[in-house]
Amino acid sequence: MMDRRSGEGRTIEKGPRMAYKTIQLLLTVNENPRADAVIDHAIEFARREGAHLSVLANAQRVDLPGIPVLPLANAIVAEINDERLAKAKNLGGHVETVARLAGVNADCAIVQLAADEAGTAFCAASRLCDLVIVAQPKGVLLAEQRLIEKVLFGSGCAVLVVPQEWDAGPSLANVVVAWDGGARAARAVTDAMPLLEQAVRVEVVCVTDDANDVRGAELARRLSRHGPRVSVANLPFVGAEAGRTLMQHLGSMPVSLLVMGAYAHSRLMQVVIGGATKLMLTEARVPVLYSF
Repeated sequence: MMDRRSGEGRTIEKGPRMAYKTIQLLLTVNENPRADAVIDHAIEFARREGAHLSVLANAQRVDLPGIPVLPLANAIVAEINDERLAKAKNLGGHVETVARLAGVNADCAIVQLAADEAGTAFCAASRLCDLVIVAQPKGVLLAEQRLIEKVLFGSGCAVLVVPQEWDAGPSLANVVVAWDGGARAARAVTDAMPLLEQAVRVEVVCVTDDANDVRGAELARRLSRHGPRVSVANLPFVGAEAGRTLMQHLGSMPVSLLVMGAYAHSRLMQVVIGGATKLMLTEARVPVLYSF
């Protein structure tokens, strides 16, 4: 089926849109409350795309250091691990039931691995899908942040990070693309194209002190050929930080999704000076699709 749209005085024939057909949902089960927001988001996302949902839930294993410990300590750790495993199995059953009721084909695998082992397993599973969905790390839980960073770097796949308080579902009413003209930003746009083609409105945002910067306009011309209404915003730096500038802009308007390349600088520079990705990963209040 061909869709005809007029533009610039001519008729454009638009073929069938791209789509994600295999979605990977990654869950970490510990003492934190169940991540209902990311589960609901993933199921609705898969339903809308007509995709298969694969779920990998890790009942995060607690290990004692390699030193002699009291038998009581071993018993307590074993009990914690058993409780986490039971919780993960219940969660897997919950996801499969909700997905089935939504008309989504889903499968769920349960593992019990330490944090480092989970990163390897999550990356391996992610390489067999079209898109990864994970929950935003909570507050100062550095282990969760590092796990998501490992997936960003090691999966070879776009990663959608959903804030745990997000309740608007996978809306595409207003999508923002953070654009610096670099290779990672370009990869993010290409990875997000199945979503950008469905968006009602897309805003290309460039953080720049050059009032004559045309990078955003150049990308807007490309995106307009895919169908959405596209606008461009050149934003002056806020406190010399691109991340803060972007965060302030997102807070000034209703946004459904942010698309951005991950880690525009080296990881060492991210540790030293922070960066837009690090900020968005922990503080963004909208879903963010990252590509690396």
